[in-house]
Amino acid sequence: MMTFVVLMVIHNKHVAGTLDQATHSLISWFFILTAIFVISLAIILYRYRIRELLNRQEVRNRIAVDLHDNIGSTLSSISVYSQVAKIYQQQQNHHQLNKVLDTIGETASEMISEMGDIVWAINPNNDHMSSIYSRMDSYARPVCKAKNINFNLHCDPKVPFLKLEMNIRKNIYLIFKEAINNALKYADCEVITVKLYLVDAVLILSVHDDGAGFEYHSRLENEEQTLSGNGLRNMKMRADEIFAQLKIISAKNGMGTQIEVQYRIP
Repeated sequence: MMTFVVLMVIHNKHVAGTLDQATHSLISWFFILTAIFVISLAIILYRYRIRELLNRQEVRNRIAVDLHDNIGSTLSSISVYSQVAKIYQQQQNHHQLNKVLDTIGETASEMISEMGDIVWAINPNNDHMSSIYSRMDSYARPVCKAKNINFNLHCDPKVPFLKLEMNIRKNIYLIFKEAINNALKYADCEVITVKLYLVDAVLILSVHDDGAGFEYHSRLENEEQTLSGNGLRNMKMRADEIFAQLKIISAKNGMGTQIEVQYRIP
């Protein structure tokens, strides 16, 4: 009987020791897994932080390039116009002098407007298409009204909920703005209709006017020969930058002009 009791005590101690080892092993594994989790989380957060910093730097670089190109080009144009104005002043050609001075004023105003567009584009509060829609309307409607042009803006109900990167929304908006400006300057139209809609994950911007139309290649050649006016080339460049398709449909046949941008949502 005593031997049995002793054996039971030894067995219980062995079991208790085994349980203590198992508990100790579980605790050790818990701390090891916790440490691995914390280290992994720290690495993920670090990489996320680095990626965010790189994205911000890329944004800064794009802004710097835009500012450099826009301001440099504008100041160069103003410098050329100033030299031309001096020549007209010496010739006492007041009519041409006034035209050049008006051009200098318009160029400076356009630069101020472009600066505002860049500031708007980098604001993260404007990521959604609803912001682009509002800005399109607030820009185009007053300038069209000033020229007695009927402006219509239609938007697919799904479009305002789209969220686009800074570079995408900036270029889509500036293509729209360029199209409106071209219609105001050259189309001699009565109606401008703008549509924003989605088709199979493709965002489509359409700008149509009922004006005189133009020959595409002739317009390009004319732009090359003038100090200002690179609208068609600018639109093509901006579409290429965001890997969008740009279609320009126009002819001098009384059917007006349609400019369409197609951007596939990733």
